[in-house]
Amino acid sequence: MSQWAFTETQHNRLGAILQSTFGIEHLRPFQADVLVRLLNARSALAVVSTGAGKSLCYQLPALFWDKPVLVISPLVALMHHQAERMVQLGVPAAALTGQLSAEAQRAILGDWRGGRLRLLYVAPERLSDGRLADALRDTPPVLLVVDEAHCISEWGYDFRPEYRRIREFRQRIGNPLLLALTATATERVKADIRWHLTAGGEALDLVEGPVDRPNLFLGVEMAATPKQQRERVRALVEHAAGGAIIYTGSRKGAERWASYLARELSEPVRAYHAGLAPEWRRRIEREFVDGAVRVVASTTAFGMGIDRSDIRLVVHVDVPESLDSYYQEIGRAGRDGKPAEARLVTLPVDLYRRESWIRRDKPDAEWAAAVMERLSAQADHRPVVWELDEDDTQTAVVMAVLQDMGVLEVKSGPGTLRVVRSRDPRPHQEAVLYRLMQFWQRRTQLFEHMADYVESSSCRRAKILAYYGQAAPQRRRCCDQCETQGGATVSPRADAPLVDRLRTWRARHAEAMGVEPFMILNDRDLMGLAAKRPLTLEALARCHGMGPKRMARYGQELLALMQIAAEPALPSSDEPLDQTAAEDRAVWLFQAGVPWDRVLEDVERSDSTVRGYFTDWVARSGEAEWAHYLTHWFSQEEYAEMAALMDKMGDGRLRPLFDAARARYRFDQWDVARAVYRRKKVLRTMGVPQGGERHGVDGRRGEAQPLGSRKR
Repeated sequence: MSQWAFTETQHNRLGAILQSTFGIEHLRPFQADVLVRLLNARSALAVVSTGAGKSLCYQLPALFWDKPVLVISPLVALMHHQAERMVQLGVPAAALTGQLSAEAQRAILGDWRGGRLRLLYVAPERLSDGRLADALRDTPPVLLVVDEAHCISEWGYDFRPEYRRIREFRQRIGNPLLLALTATATERVKADIRWHLTAGGEALDLVEGPVDRPNLFLGVEMAATPKQQRERVRALVEHAAGGAIIYTGSRKGAERWASYLARELSEPVRAYHAGLAPEWRRRIEREFVDGAVRVVASTTAFGMGIDRSDIRLVVHVDVPESLDSYYQEIGRAGRDGKPAEARLVTLPVDLYRRESWIRRDKPDAEWAAAVMERLSAQADHRPVVWELDEDDTQTAVVMAVLQDMGVLEVKSGPGTLRVVRSRDPRPHQEAVLYRLMQFWQRRTQLFEHMADYVESSSCRRAKILAYYGQAAPQRRRCCDQCETQGGATVSPRADAPLVDRLRTWRARHAEAMGVEPFMILNDRDLMGLAAKRPLTLEALARCHGMGPKRMARYGQELLALMQIAAEPALPSSDEPLDQTAAEDRAVWLFQAGVPWDRVLEDVERSDSTVRGYFTDWVARSGEAEWAHYLTHWFSQEEYAEMAALMDKMGDGRLRPLFDAARARYRFDQWDVARAVYRRKKVLRTMGVPQGGERHGVDGRRGEAQPLGSRKR
């Protein structure tokens, strides 16, 4: 039970606003838990399932206080829709976006300054707009809302560097009360949200409701061929009693599925993706919300915040990259609480394809070095615009890491980054490579959870809820596995390196014979071999497609490919740090590469205390993580002299070393140098490559993690 309670005056006023503006009689329990904290000047993070009414948690305070509230939201379409709905209810609201004319933007900022707005919606990219910052300093918001706050997670599934600048922006406009909202968040994501939004020991109360959507039926099906997949999706959409969304992983996929379903169903089906003109996207959204269009085939951009309650079906035809993404997307079905279905209709090759895309993005030391060289050639304090390829996500990640480390200032635009360099990035190269590897490992681990869900032979609802740390209540017919008592079989995932070897082998034979690759071995049979991984000729002969002719011609070659050892599994990720503890927060900052002075400011402890946190962290971390910090205390030459003295005299006590060096170095320098000296000695005994070699090091385990050799 909450320690906070509404006063009688607050209760009565909230009730009156609820009825007069929204036509609602009572608050839901979680809404009351959030509002009572805000009205008692407590910032909060609310994690509650889609459709539970999170937006009311900031709309009511704006009216209760009769003061302006600023809402940071990730999608332009969603912002305009929410602002229009508020205006229809008589609440002064606006969405400040780049789609508006300069005159319209000036008018909105004038309304804000004049106190004529109660809700202003902006995208995170808009926070770098000086005109907005000036207006907010003149008229500060009483509450800052961060919607879809899961986007903030630095290891997350929707990496948005602009979200990670919100704390700095919040401090610039007077540190208003904060409300962060999301439908789902693991412990790591909650910790990321705390770190990126709060400073020091600031409280951020967690209000968490059940993430379960009991009205959603969950199902996974694996079609043998693309034709079977198309026919199954068509049947599902045809029999859906309301709206349906087909999620696909590419723009071309959205166009193909929309064309196919429109032809088969003889009804309008819209394709939605970021490549469409903004006015066309808005038209599709409005048609779908109004019911003029029943079916949309889309990339994942469509659906966030779409206010249509009768979506009865969400189908994924490509495997999402994370369980978080998947659960956010299927949460758009059945928002009215009535039965709805979430189906994933996939092909045997899909899990492999998604995994291979992630493997392709493994950090490349040569590519990262080239980026550093290009940055180092850029003049200090002169902005340079970098153009990005459509599929280039890593450059933005590198820039975000360097911005955390105080090397760059970055502003993003459509397909571009505006970069201002403050110092040479090359000394930070090893630290950047390490963080890229950590990011990639986290991305890989997130996909493993998604693959585990797809391949599960037990209750799918229980699998999702366990991922979010919640227990699953007993229900009948909640998923395909419960309905069939574990009989909804899905082919096990193929080993990705083995699939790569088999595809290369197949291509070589096809080229030599002048035939199409499928004539050597089709995709279905190839994936089956990779999944079963037969290690004897007898087992190979029992696999689908391996008849006597193929066995005689290719049996020994295929068996040799099967017997190559698989790559070792990645180490499991560590538990998130406690952001309310000063030492854990300092370590979090060290891991992000934040400059020393900013660490001191944020942790709010003495220099000697934070230095103690640092030396303890050095003792359990890899050199790539902390080497770039050492210039704060000494140069390479100075450390070499101190290390030589420790070689000669030992590293037990600092006073003899201080005296032997004739007081040339301070005690704080010796303190750090000794920690580095001891750690380097330990890493050498483990055989871990030392500074300058192109490796990412997992210092917690002392394992060298070689970076990839992918060429950009």
